[in-house]
Amino acid sequence: MKFQLVKVLIVASALAMLMPLASFAKDRSEILRYEVTWNGSKAGHGDITMKSEDGKVSVLAQAVSDGAVKTILEIWSQIRATFSTRNFHPESYQFHLKSNLLRSEVVDLSFDHKKQTVLVNKNNGGELESHSEKSSGLRDPISAVYLLRNQKDFDKPMFVDIYDGKDKARLHVSPEGTEMVRVKAGSQQALRMNLRLERLGREPKEIAKGKLWISNDENRIPLLLTSTPIVGNIRFELVQAQM
Repeated sequence: MKFQLVKVLIVASALAMLMPLASFAKDRSEILRYEVTWNGSKAGHGDITMKSEDGKVSVLAQAVSDGAVKTILEIWSQIRATFSTRNFHPESYQFHLKSNLLRSEVVDLSFDHKKQTVLVNKNNGGELESHSEKSSGLRDPISAVYLLRNQKDFDKPMFVDIYDGKDKARLHVSPEGTEMVRVKAGSQQALRMNLRLERLGREPKEIAKGKLWISNDENRIPLLLTSTPIVGNIRFELVQAQM
C-alpha cells in the first residue's frame, strides 16, 4: 500500500506541474498556492512562483506532503525552469526529489537549440549519469505548458511532447466547455479540460489522466485539477493567487 501511495502522489504531482500557470506576459511576477487532498484528506501543499523579465521566464514550483499522508510518506519536490519569452524554447530544467521511502533524485536538463540536443545529468541516490539526446520537438514540462497556454484557439484539442530527463510523453488537452467552479480561493467561471498523459515509445502507454479547470479570463489561472492515476482520488485546489 505504501508504494502504491508513493506512485499515486508522484504521478499526480507530475500532472500538477503540467497545469497551465497564469497567462503569459512580459515583465511580471505571480505566486499561486495550492492544497492537495487524497480521498478527501489533506495530503500536501505547494506553490508556483513565476517571474518574467528581460526576455526570459523563470519558474519555481515546490510541493510537500502534509496531513495524515505525511505519517506514511514524507516527500519534498522542487522544479526550477527557465525559457525564452520570444519562442518558448526551454533553456534549463531541474527536478529535485527527497523522500523517506525513495532515494533522493536530481535531474538537470540543459537545452542546446543550435545542435538540437539536450544534456541530461542525473544523481539518483548517489548514482551519477550523464548523456545527451536529440531534443527536436521536445520540451520540458514547464515550457511545454506555456507553449500550450499561448494557443489562441481553446476550442480545439491540443497536444505537446514532453521530456523530463526520464520519460518522453505526450500531453493531450481536450476542451469540454465552460462552467462555474468553486475552490477555496473563491467561485469563478472556468474552462474545463480533459488531460491525458501518454508515454511515447513503440507501444504508447497512458501514464495518467485528469480534469483541469482554468479561469475563463485573460489570466487563465489553474483553479482545480482532479486525477485518479492508480488508487483513490487526487484533488489540487487553488488557495491563493498573488498577481
